[in-house]
Amino acid sequence: MKVVEQDVPAALLLANLESVLSEPTQAALNLPRPAATQPRQVNRANSYHAIRYRVLDLLYREIPAATVIHKLLLLFAGSPVAVRPERRVPRCPHPSFHRSYHFQRRVKKAVF
Repeated sequence: MKVVEQDVPAALLLANLESVLSEPTQAALNLPRPAATQPRQVNRANSYHAIRYRVLDLLYREIPAATVIHKLLLLFAGSPVAVRPERRVPRCPHPSFHRSYHFQRRVKKAVF
């Protein structure tokens, strides 16, 4: 998939908006909980795609921005990810070029 120069500012806008809007949810997840065994963080993939689908509601529709942002914050808090600081996944040191080409050509799914 070829990235067009015009798509870069839109992706930067979405990434920055996701970072700013996920801060309150992350602050709430950082509060100490007695039952939690591992710290939690906002699932960045879910939050990015939630904003991607709601950005037109924020910018163009007659829906109040506070309502849309409140719904987004609820979505962010809905699926946190556990942070495992001691986890180390073994990886293959040097994948072959053939496997990389096969993955890029036939396996990888485009997000946009």
